[in-house]
Amino acid sequence: MKIFKKIKKNIDFFLDLLFPIECIGCQKEDIWLCEECFKKINLNLKNFCPFCGKPARMGCICQQCLSRSPLKNIFIASFYKEELLKKVIHTFKYKYIRDLAKPLGKIIINFLYQSKLNLLFDNSYFLVPISLHRKRLFERGFNQSELLVQIISREFKIPILNNVLKRRRNTKSQTKLKEKERRKNMKNVFICCQPEIIKNKNIILFDDILTTGSTLKEAARVLKKAGAKEIIGLILAKG
Repeated sequence: MKIFKKIKKNIDFFLDLLFPIECIGCQKEDIWLCEECFKKINLNLKNFCPFCGKPARMGCICQQCLSRSPLKNIFIASFYKEELLKKVIHTFKYKYIRDLAKPLGKIIINFLYQSKLNLLFDNSYFLVPISLHRKRLFERGFNQSELLVQIISREFKIPILNNVLKRRRNTKSQTKLKEKERRKNMKNVFICCQPEIIKNKNIILFDDILTTGSTLKEAARVLKKAGAKEIIGLILAKG
């Protein structure tokens, strides 16, 4: 065990030499996101439907969109259009910097406290992260939603239901797809592996980014079909 720790320490040392740690916002050394830059990221305090953008109470889905959604509410912590947050999320996911889970998780925690939404989540709720396909998981080395859910769970003592959602296939990246293409891309992509665990439970379904909502709605549809009672969406950033 000591040998492995020593090897890891040496690897980390050389990685720091090759790729020095510096704040994504201001290039301050030895930290990925300094406190001053963290404070510049705005929380979502707006009232709008997360799908169509029409005025609605915070987290509420307008009546028109609700008729096509298996989710009761969707709560969004911040916005992907915030340039600094966009850079942080991109570095986290595509440069594989696991340490950024902590400040990103803190954004969600601060949002839930500030909006007093933490008071809604009693011990009848369970967190479920959106799953990655095994190929994407192997490439990245971690599921970003799982890391963030662990931070939320520790703060609010909400239990996690891991491995209940599974991806049947490795889908195309949603980034450059139009809304209709996104829906087609996500159709029947998820399966519920353990419906007996999901049955009659209230679920907080977590994903890092919401754009059209295709991924979240498809995952929620599968969980609802498996017997979930109430499903609430929780999102780090609206795209």
